[in-house]
Amino acid sequence: MDKAFRQPLFVVGIPLTICGFTFGLNGLLTEGTFAYMAPGLLIPGIVFMVTGWLQGRK
Repeated sequence: MDKAFRQPLFVVGIPLTICGFTFGLNGLLTEGTFAYMAPGLLIPGIVFMVTGWLQGRK
């Protein structure tokens, strides 16, 4: 996992995943204004993190 933090894709995926999770949680707890943005940030964030993690394992 130490090599994964040196991969740019993993580092970019962290804030995207955090923002997507936050918008999704906010959308569930309130009126849902930002709920439509959650998948648009969460899915690419997870993909970037997994890709960076797999490249760091090589």
